Amino acid sequence: MNGMRRNRRCHKRQKPVPKKPHNIFFSKVFFAVVFFFSFSSASFAQLTYATLSVQYDSPWVCNNLKLIPVKFRDTAVAKKSTQSNNIISFEDALKEGKITVREMTTQGGADVGMLELRNHSKKNVLIESGEMVAGGKQDRAFAETTIIPPGDDENFVPVFCVEKGRWENRLRNFRYAGPANSSLRKQMNITKKQNKVWKEIDRQLADDKKQSATSAYLNLYRDTSGADSACLAFFRKKMKDSDSLYAGFVALSGDHIINCELFGSSDLCITSFETMLKGYMRSVRDKSGTVSVSDDEVKKFLDKFLKTEEQQQKYLADHGAIFTYDKKVIHLIAYSD
Repeated sequence: MNGMRRNRRCHKRQKPVPKKPHNIFFSKVFFAVVFFFSFSSASFAQLTYATLSVQYDSPWVCNNLKLIPVKFRDTAVAKKSTQSNNIISFEDALKEGKITVREMTTQGGADVGMLELRNHSKKNVLIESGEMVAGGKQDRAFAETTIIPPGDDENFVPVFCVEKGRWENRLRNFRYAGPANSSLRKQMNITKKQNKVWKEIDRQLADDKKQSATSAYLNLYRDTSGADSACLAFFRKKMKDSDSLYAGFVALSGDHIINCELFGSSDLCITSFETMLKGYMRSVRDKSGTVSVSDDEVKKFLDKFLKTEEQQQKYLADHGAIFTYDKKVIHLIAYSD
């Protein structure tokens, strides 16, 4: 299997390590070329207070979900980074038939921890950590955030199983299944262990009194597709009516911080917004109540990873994840202690 992967793009998740971040791709030369033509060298900004401004005075609030926008300070950088015509979300690409997802087949059979993707469009496709696909031999969730460039070349992306009781011999087509909630993504991003993912799925199914013969995580959402449609419409309108300087958001619900997600450019953030929003909606607890987390508490949380890049690497090694493209950070996600 290793010999087979050597000549094909294989996307690896980066474990944050202080002072020595590394590339998530094996094919460095190829992706350096793609990076140059698809995104300018100024596209991905440093994600610290030096380049970011937290909009505490302009939160977006609907029911028990509050989003605090985080914007780039430099308008010129944000405008330079805008490549919205060159990148689309994985959800849109899959639904429009612009990308295909297949089981990765080896001599020993399908590889449960990897999926093969091919981008048939002329645009880059953004795949986010925690996005799920249903079908195949079993449902999966992507283990990392990455970019799939145009072209029919094979791309192998690591995944977690989110349906441990099914492994079928007959193949089903994969369909988009939305993002995992924050609690499950936290296990994926921090522990990176399949058994921890399964344990969290079992906990959530038990808490919601959902029964699943195959321990299918997606059973949690089979009857909630129309939930909080008014809030979804509210947040979508807020984004539509806003400028394009967004780097990401801090999400709050009740008395807890859901997470903070930041992207290396405004186009990546805007492309990701629908996925982020659905993930936040799935992370809101039914009995959370009105958001009671103070701005001071949010600032203490952000101070742990936004002061310097070195501090950021250290904190996210145990409390989140950093994903890179050609040695540039494209996405980070942070969780509170």
